[in-house]
Amino acid sequence: MPKILVVDDIPEIVEFSKEFFEDAGFEVRTAETAPAAITAQQEFRADVILQDLNIPDGGGILVYETLRARRDMVPVIFSTGKPEALGDISGMTNVSVLKKPTDPEQLMAEVKKQLTKFSAERPMNPAPPPPPGMPPSRQ
Repeated sequence: MPKILVVDDIPEIVEFSKEFFEDAGFEVRTAETAPAAITAQQEFRADVILQDLNIPDGGGILVYETLRARRDMVPVIFSTGKPEALGDISGMTNVSVLKKPTDPEQLMAEVKKQLTKFSAERPMNPAPPPPPGMPPSRQ
């Protein structure tokens, strides 16, 4: 079952998204602030994040930058009423943008596209990290 983290500070959007994705067979977790989104991703390990750009306590860019700094390359779909505020995303990794309000079919198509793309890019059985104090293996 694919996992999605929905991040928005508008309760109606969160509730609609939760129901929409659960009905489509996703496991859904939600957050309303940047710190809550970062914590939720650490615990939940979503396969894709759908988030508003303008969320309280740091914004969507803070979430993106924090996850990338932690080497979490989960696809992030920014859903925003002002996509131009995001600027040029060509230097960002695994990011796409949808303009609010978003047609549900377009939303689902983008989520599936990002899931497919990301699963093709990550290794099937990545080697676990070495124990603390041990050098990485050289295979």
